[in-house]
Amino acid sequence: MPALERGLTKALKKLDDYLNTPLPEEIDANTCGEDKGSRRKFLDGDELTLADCNLLPKLHVVKEQVPLKGMI
Repeated sequence: MPALERGLTKALKKLDDYLNTPLPEEIDANTCGEDKGSRRKFLDGDELTLADCNLLPKLHVVKEQVPLKGMI
């Protein structure tokens, strides 16, 4: 696996881990042990923020470029 692809995979894994980890305000005393994942829709909660607006176009470019890999 080329270094660039490894770096991208590592960065996407970190993002996935962050999005699946609940924010402090999502955790309460009634949270059961099995339900540890986050249910938020965006980076900082359930509302779209500037951080989401900056990240989403970059992820779209990555998504659109992947199918071209096999054509080259």
